[in-house]
Amino acid sequence: MLGPIVLTLAMAVLLLAAGVWVGVGLGLSGVFGLGQVLGLERTLDIVGKIVWEQNTNFVLLAIPMFIFMGELLFQSGIMSKVYLRAATVVTGLPGGLLQANIFACTIFAACSGSSVASAATIGSVGYPEISKRGYNTPIALGSIAAGGTLGILIPPSIIFIIYGSLADVSVGKLFLAGLFPGLGLAALFSLYIGVRCLLNRGLAPRVDRSSMIDRLRALAGLWEMAVLVVVVLGGIYAGVASPTEVAALGASLALLFSMGSGRFSLAMVWRAGLATVRQTSMILFIIFTAKILSMTLIYFRVPSAVVAWVDTHDLTFAHIFLAVAAIYLLLGMFIEGIAMMVLTIPFIVPVMAVANMDPVWMGVVICILIEVGLLTPPVGLNLFVLQGVTKEPIHDVIIGTMPFLIIQFLMIAALYYWPEIALFLPRLVMG
Repeated sequence: MLGPIVLTLAMAVLLLAAGVWVGVGLGLSGVFGLGQVLGLERTLDIVGKIVWEQNTNFVLLAIPMFIFMGELLFQSGIMSKVYLRAATVVTGLPGGLLQANIFACTIFAACSGSSVASAATIGSVGYPEISKRGYNTPIALGSIAAGGTLGILIPPSIIFIIYGSLADVSVGKLFLAGLFPGLGLAALFSLYIGVRCLLNRGLAPRVDRSSMIDRLRALAGLWEMAVLVVVVLGGIYAGVASPTEVAALGASLALLFSMGSGRFSLAMVWRAGLATVRQTSMILFIIFTAKILSMTLIYFRVPSAVVAWVDTHDLTFAHIFLAVAAIYLLLGMFIEGIAMMVLTIPFIVPVMAVANMDPVWMGVVICILIEVGLLTPPVGLNLFVLQGVTKEPIHDVIIGTMPFLIIQFLMIAALYYWPEIALFLPRLVMG
C-alpha cells in the first residue's frame, strides 16, 4: 500500500510545483490514487458523490451569500465611504491613514468573511490616497495586507464555515471564538503602527485631528455596517438563525443599502453577481478536489496510521500542537488556505481527539495559521492581490508584512497558553 501512497503524493507535489492550478492538481492526484485501488468506474462514481455532497451542503450555502454581500458593498461604493469615514474617526492617532487601514479592514471583515476581498477593497480604495500623501510604502502596504487577513478570523468567516463543515463543529461557536482573537489582532496591529510612527515620525505625515463633531458624524455614517454586524452576528449569537440564514439576510440588507447608495444599477448587481459566481466556483472546486485527494488517503488508511503512530510514540499536547503549526506553516507557503485545510482536516481532527484538543479552539488557531500563509511567499495570496491592486514592487509588500507576521505568531502563542481567549465567549453564550 505504500507504493500507491507515494505515487499519489508525488504526483500532487509535481503538479503543484509545475504551476498547475491547485484544484486541478489535487483533483487529478486524488483520481489517480483512487483509480489504483478501486478502478476507473468505481472512482468516477465516488467523485460524483463527493461533488454532489459538497455542492448541496446547506452550511456551505452561506459562502456565496457572504461573498455577494461583500461584493455589493464594494461595487456600490459603500466601502469607499466607510474608508473615508474611518479615516476621519482615527485622525489624531499616530499613523493617520495607516490606522484607518486597520479600522476599515476590521469593519469590512465583519461584513465580508474573505481576506483577499478585504485586502483588495482597502488596497484599491485607500492606497491611492496614502501614496500621494507621502507615507512610507512598506508599512502602508503591510498594514493593508495584514489588516486584510482579519477577514477570515473576525466573523462571519468563510474559513470557519468550511472548517465547521469538515470537522463537524458548530459554526456559531467558531464565530464566537474568533471574535476576541480577531479584535485582539486588530488592536495589536494598531498599537504596533502607533508605536512605530511615534518612534519614527518620517513613516507617516502628521494629520490634524478632526473635531469631535466631525468624528461623531463619521462614526454615525457607519450605520450600515453596524446594522449588518448586528443582524449577522446577533442572529447567530441569539440562536434565532443559522449562519446560512443570516448570510441570506445580510446579502438582502446589502442589496437594500446599495439601492440607496446613489450608484445602484442592474449592471452593478450583475458585476457583483458575476464576481460572486467566480469566487464561489473557485472555492467549491478547491473544496471538492481536495476532498477527493483526502478520500484517497483515507482509503489508504493514512489517518488511522497517523493516529496509531501518535498513540505509539506517546506524543504530548505540546508536540502535537507544534506539529500541526509546522504543517500549516510549511503548506501555507505553497498551497491556498482552503485547499490546505480540506486536505489536512481528515488527519488533524483524529489526532486532536487523541490529544484532547478542543476543536473550536483549534479551529481559531488553524485560522490564524492560514492568515500567516496569506502573507508568506511564494504563494501568499494577499501579497500578490495587493501588489496587483497597487502596482508596487512585491518586495515592498513582503517587507511591510514581516512585523505583522510576528504579531500573528504572538497571538498563536497567547492562544496556546490562554485558550480562554477564544473559548470564553462561546462557553458563555452557547455553553
